[in-house]
Amino acid sequence: MSLRPYLTAFGLQWKIGLRYRIAVVAGLVAQMWFGAVTLMAYASVYHAAPDVQAPLSLRQAMTYTWIQQSLFTLLPLGCLPAIGDAARTGAIVYDLLRPVDMWNWWLSASLARLLGNAVPRAVLLACVAGPLAMLVGLGAWSLAGPASLISAALALLSITLGALLSATIVMWWNILTARTLSPLGSYAVGTPLAVLLSGMLLPLPLYPDWIRPFLLAQPFAGITDIPIRIYLGTPIPGGVATGLGLQIFWLTALTLLGRLWMRQTVNRLEVQGA
Repeated sequence: MSLRPYLTAFGLQWKIGLRYRIAVVAGLVAQMWFGAVTLMAYASVYHAAPDVQAPLSLRQAMTYTWIQQSLFTLLPLGCLPAIGDAARTGAIVYDLLRPVDMWNWWLSASLARLLGNAVPRAVLLACVAGPLAMLVGLGAWSLAGPASLISAALALLSITLGALLSATIVMWWNILTARTLSPLGSYAVGTPLAVLLSGMLLPLPLYPDWIRPFLLAQPFAGITDIPIRIYLGTPIPGGVATGLGLQIFWLTALTLLGRLWMRQTVNRLEVQGA
């Protein structure tokens, strides 16, 4: 099987993501604002209850927040916009006629869109929240470094798996869009699930004890929560191997089940549009 068509799809979508530089800057400002507000809330809570033994220290919670904000556009909030438009107009038939594996074709474009949006913003925010914040005297509120070099390397591996997992979940939203002929459902379902279950709204280690095992085991934790825990060196039940294993498990399971669902959807798809 030739990889050239999929690399082409990846490259085109990557360039589209990098085209809107003003959007990257605007997104950076928005994420910094939300991050700063969240940090002030954490500081108030931790200082009001200094004797409470939280799973994350205040410094760790702040770093968790900065990394979450930098990876916000990596979350699977909905379908690939091009597929939403194609499903609405009937142009999706062109993808069905291509002599390529449709799953890999859409996956390549979905992954490129996620990374094209996330990478520039993550690099810029890391520079602002890290070295620049320390230079202006905000070291206590800045992005902390990894727990160790090994943690940094494992976190990079985990982020890679998280990006693939996120693109795979986007594939489910793509199939849902092709099935319903509208992208609205994918965003209505995907956005609240991704924001709540990834740790973007509140770090997953800070939830009550009884629900933490479920939150760690569900697939959205593998996108950003597990990589951040590895980066910080905070304990993961079962160790780092368990965290990476959960990411690989969900990546494999969602791919196999997603391919089955895509096959069923394509077989019953009725193309509409002018």
